[in-house]
Formats: sequence, structure tokens, C-alpha cells
Amino acid sequence: MTPFRYFGGIDFSGAKEPLSNLWTALGEERDGRLHVRWLQPHPFREDLRSYVAGGWRKTGGVDAGERVLWGADFPFGLPSAAAERLAGGRRASWSAVAAWVADRPADEVRETFPDLAKAPRATDTNGAMAPFDLRLYKQTVEGLRWLHELRDEAEVSIIPQAPADAPTTLLEVYPSLAVKDLGIKGSRVPSRPGEVRARPAGLRTFFSFEHPSLEAIACTLEDARDACIAALAAWQCRADLDQPFRASRVPEETVRLEGWIFRPPAAL
Repeated sequence: MTPFRYFGGIDFSGAKEPLSNLWTALGEERDGRLHVRWLQPHPFREDLRSYVAGGWRKTGGVDAGERVLWGADFPFGLPSAAAERLAGGRRASWSAVAAWVADRPADEVRETFPDLAKAPRATDTNGAMAPFDLRLYKQTVEGLRWLHELRDEAEVSIIPQAPADAPTTLLEVYPSLAVKDLGIKGSRVPSRPGEVRARPAGLRTFFSFEHPSLEAIACTLEDARDACIAALAAWQCRADLDQPFRASRVPEETVRLEGWIFRPPAAL
């Protein structure tokens, strides 16, 4: 299989649109770091979908055959108990769950499983919130809806739930955990005057930027920074796509149903 050349990060949002906190970062490996070429907000999830489906290629003049690996920071699945309940005795599948969720508003989805409000996935570790947690459920639902619609629009691979030989691959990542795993210093946003001038040093071990303005945005706006960290996590995992099965003690069937938060291999 052709190696990935490009690596993207999605700081997702399930909030009411139009959005100010939905960002993507996209770049390629250069001199042992992730070189960020594009960093931008998306006011609507539909805009994000068309961008990931192929719009970024047109923007950057990138050939359709070049492979890209995206890291996104929302739950790619529900707890297996919810999936099995929806299956009603049949074999549960991630695709069926995503299709069911995509047809319903977030509140209806959460109210269908009142006993699972605090239930984590079997694959959730290291502080990850439960998909139906009050602080996360809208992002979970909108994220699954977005993935379902993306699969209708483009040829994509979603690992580990729906792997495929496709030019676009998506992984679930957790930027807050990746920051700890990699030892990246500095808070998400400047906390006092003048701090923004020192913040680039915390990122330059791992990143370079196409233009100083992109670095300034990443050092100033929390959501832009998280998009960069999500892209970095994807880049770190580029040769470890079997991580869910290599590093987990959870049954393979459960992993393929619930999903997996990818972490830099050195942290496992």
C-alpha cells in the first residue's frame, strides 16, 4: 500500500452552526517534523465534509491519488451495549449504528439510552469521556452523522470500524492525551500578556509552518492548536494502523464496533 504523504487534524464541534470552533490542520512530513501547510476554520460541518472529501486537494493542487491520514477528536462509535440493543438480536454493526444515529437529533439519540449516560466504551481509557456524557453527546452524534455522510460522498477508510483501500483514511484521536504523551509544554491558550511570544518553542520540536501567520494562529487559538495536535497524532500513528488490535485486550469484534483512540506508539 502506498504510504501516506499528507496528514490532517480535525478539531470537531457538535455545537449549533455557524461555528467558530471547528478547525482543520493539514501538512506533510518535512525534516522529521510535521510541516503544516494549511490551517483554517469551517463554519459548517458540511463545509468540513466537502473539504475532507476532496476540497483540500483542489485548494492545494494535490493529485487525487495522494493518500491522506486524518485524525479527528470525537467518538467514532457508541458503547457496544447501545449497538447491540439497536441490533435487536441480530449481529451488531458499526455501519448500522452510524446510519441510525444519522437519522436522529442528538437529544433523541441520548434519550434512547438513559442508562448509558455515563457508560464508557470498553476501549476508552486515560480520562476519555463517555460518548453519551452530557458534555460530549452532541459531538458524538454529530460526529457519527458526519462520518456516515462522508462515506456517502467520498471513498474513505475509517479505522478500525470500516477499513478500506481508499485515498482518505480517518482515525479517532484525543489531542489532550496526545499532548501529555508527547510532553508538549504550554497551556492551550496564552494566560498572560507576552506569553504568546514564547509559545512557539513548545511546538517547534514537532512542527514547522508554511507561514509565520499559521504558527501565530496555532499558538493563539485553542481550536486551531488542537487541530494541529490531532494532525500530529495521526502522523505519529502512520505506521501503526493495527494499534487497536496490537495494544488492546478488548475482543476484536468490540473494537470494530466501538472504535479506538489512537495514541503515539511510544506512549503504549
